[in-house]
Amino acid sequence: MWRQGAFSLAYLTVDGAGPLEHIAAAAEAGYQSAGLRILPPRHLAGAPAVVGNVPLIRAIKRACSESGVSLLDAEVVSLTPVSTRAQLQAVVDVAAELGFSFIQTVVEDSDARRAADRLAELADIAAAAKTGVALEFMRFRAVTDLQSAMRLIDLAGRPNVQVLIDALHLARSGGTPEQVATLSPDSIALAQLCDAPAAAPPDELLAREARTARLPPGEGALPLGALLDALPDGVPLSIEVPNTAHETLDYAVRARCALGATKSLRAHKYRYR
Repeated sequence: MWRQGAFSLAYLTVDGAGPLEHIAAAAEAGYQSAGLRILPPRHLAGAPAVVGNVPLIRAIKRACSESGVSLLDAEVVSLTPVSTRAQLQAVVDVAAELGFSFIQTVVEDSDARRAADRLAELADIAAAAKTGVALEFMRFRAVTDLQSAMRLIDLAGRPNVQVLIDALHLARSGGTPEQVATLSPDSIALAQLCDAPAAAPPDELLAREARTARLPPGEGALPLGALLDALPDGVPLSIEVPNTAHETLDYAVRARCALGATKSLRAHKYRYR
């Protein structure tokens, strides 16, 4: 049962913030950690990246030192059929320099054997840098659900690869907290928390919901209390609540509201079973 662990501010909660604004919002709102986007996902071609920006890397290190905010997960490595070792190495090098605990990873390759080899390669590079790999599943990607994520992790065969449990993706892929409870505690890297209506949108709108229409914990119908019961104590909770209705709010206000809702859920979690 999850009782305590670090609260981390996920990038999408403050979507649009630069890394320094993100860290400042996390500190002001009372988070212990933050998950930064250091390499934009493939669907945001041309978006600025931290990787390769030496002055920004130095500024991030300084901001973390001054604010006391640690860095949890670095977004995002997309494993594709054409991913190269050099590309993976570049992300790991920056993540290690900044002190991230995990490199957040998604798979865009339907060939399971090839994807597992790429995942193992990334894990080996990360292990040399003393960094973990957090594999996230989503119904609209090649690794669609918890079972397929665990199969891929087993196929890769690397101890520093763990699964990332996102409350929304778990629900939309047909997964349950009871399935999470069967996992060994050391197989879970972190959990991302949000809420949503019980009914899923059409398949073609799943990605949009995940990126723009999540609800603060406790304001939807996901079984978040049961998920907290299923998570091992001490697993970091990344609060990921992107919603276009929040776009006019200051980054720190968004961060504070999301954390307040999460803490209220924790205090009264049995109401949400």
